Amino acid sequence: MVSRRLLFGATTFCLLVGLLGVGIYFRQRIDRCAYVPLLAENLLPNAELLPGDQAGMPAGWERAAGGVELRGPAIDGEGFVLDGDGRALQLIGIANYIQTPPIEVQPGRNYCFTGYALTDSEQGSATRLRVSFHWQDAQAQIIADDRSLWQPVVLWQSGNPPAGWSPLRVAVRAPPDADKLLVRIHPSSDDRVYLDAMRLRSGGRAIGNAQLAADSNAPPDREEQSLPTLAPWPNGNRAALSFSFDWETAMGGLIHSRSVGDPYADQDPQQRGLRMREGITTTLDIFRPYGIRATYYATGYNFLLGNTARIQFMHNPTYIWANPANRWSSDQWQTTPWFALDPYGTVQSHPAWYFGDLVPQLQQAEQSIQSHTFSHFYAGLVGPQDWQADIAAWNQVAAERGVPPMRSLAFPWSSSAGMSDAGWKILAAAGVTSVTRLSDQAQYNLFPQDADGMVLEPRCQSLPGHSQILACPDFYLTPESADRAIAQINRAREVGGMIDLWAHTEEVVTPEQQATWERVVDYAAGQEDIWIAPLPEIADWQQTLDRVEVSTAKSERGTENPEDDVFVFTISNNSDQNLEGLTLTLPFAVERVAVDGYDRTATLRSQSLVHDALILDLPAGATIEVQAWPTA
Repeated sequence: MVSRRLLFGATTFCLLVGLLGVGIYFRQRIDRCAYVPLLAENLLPNAELLPGDQAGMPAGWERAAGGVELRGPAIDGEGFVLDGDGRALQLIGIANYIQTPPIEVQPGRNYCFTGYALTDSEQGSATRLRVSFHWQDAQAQIIADDRSLWQPVVLWQSGNPPAGWSPLRVAVRAPPDADKLLVRIHPSSDDRVYLDAMRLRSGGRAIGNAQLAADSNAPPDREEQSLPTLAPWPNGNRAALSFSFDWETAMGGLIHSRSVGDPYADQDPQQRGLRMREGITTTLDIFRPYGIRATYYATGYNFLLGNTARIQFMHNPTYIWANPANRWSSDQWQTTPWFALDPYGTVQSHPAWYFGDLVPQLQQAEQSIQSHTFSHFYAGLVGPQDWQADIAAWNQVAAERGVPPMRSLAFPWSSSAGMSDAGWKILAAAGVTSVTRLSDQAQYNLFPQDADGMVLEPRCQSLPGHSQILACPDFYLTPESADRAIAQINRAREVGGMIDLWAHTEEVVTPEQQATWERVVDYAAGQEDIWIAPLPEIADWQQTLDRVEVSTAKSERGTENPEDDVFVFTISNNSDQNLEGLTLTLPFAVERVAVDGYDRTATLRSQSLVHDALILDLPAGATIEVQAWPTA
């Protein structure tokens, strides 16, 4: 018989093994931010999303703009909810966010945020979200900003619902001096998203399932503060400026004009087309004395010499969204094919409808020709297939005139509002690296403005969730806005940013309009520290500069004489683009400098630049070594 003591020992051993297994199981779930019933703490204030004093918002929660509001059966009798309390949060707008109430935290402890998300995009597009941890000190100052990678959100479709909501999970360690935490949730598109069952608890393996993004903002190391810095623009310029035009034929937008967003919508589209044509001559005449290269955002018919073959571009679609509810003057285009009014003529018989003969003039002047879409549709209302057809058509007719594929886009009617994640991905896949004319509606507006309509922070920024694309701010130049346009240029200089000044070519044909442009162009050209270039080239420079790495190779100190001290830095261009005029500002005054062993002291600028600024060319993929001898 088995002894009672042996049986008891075996039972105890099995119990210990079982407890150990349960402990390991719980530990694993805690590490990956999974729900643990026995440890079901929730540090998130008002996780139940109970309404507060602000209409449509849970108490203590914040938003960047409208488009965030409580939804669900307990609020409006319908909508998506997950946790059974009848309330969820709706989030709309790429410039928007949801922010939790402040949460008390302890320095050095790991914290895990979890939640669930669902989208019912009208464009049939799944989307993504990013979670940001904003750490505050005891004085409520942000001391660190940790951001997760973009996390997928499943699409709900009628008749084909998903098995469940998409989980959001991220765990991060609180930095030293952390006192409170704000959690923000950002979208990568304008697709509508629902969020529910959100929790925050201590624990979780820091930088776990959702790794931190490379652009998380942490205080710089002390050693890095002594490294050379890179000027934002070539040749030490303090700001960048582009001039651009929306350029449309009678077919390319003018016959489709909405009753809002177009000051000339009630005018004859053929007369407008002729003014658009004339504006090529007048704008080139303004730029020629200064050698300025601008950007002309063209629609598809701008490349045609005619259409006597009666080609049905993009299968000549109709658009159900072109209706009075979306501010068209009639519902004509719901049933009339988009290109039905094409006269099927030539530039000689119908010069307002086709501009292919003007393209060589722009090419000879080395102007940049980019996309205003082929069809001049409303970008935020079309689906992925519409985008693919439009891009293919634009690139095809552009190639027939010797124009490269599009890499920059100006939205018709500033119609980026409603852009789906799928739409942005199609633009990125097509090689688009910059966009402008974005929506100024609050939840979609990436460039907030002051009361005078001036951009507060004029600089290009990476499109949320689509880092291949830079969104660039613009300012509408008219005779009435000329003074503010000059002030906007100066503001860009103050922040080391950029601004695009634009109009339609038809708006630069009268003496008053031409005088306005001549005045602003002359002012800009007279500023020695402003780089004027086509918008896509400005965006490319900024993207390339972000891939330049500056590091300390070594520092050598004179054994007997401090004058022999030398500091050595390496500069690496990790992109496939050349950088001509890269400006390196050393953190100290120098007596002598060498690049890859060659003395470059004579090239230091001392007039428009401070003495310790070195300008050099850095080819794609190259690494150079800079030696600097500080002044005694």
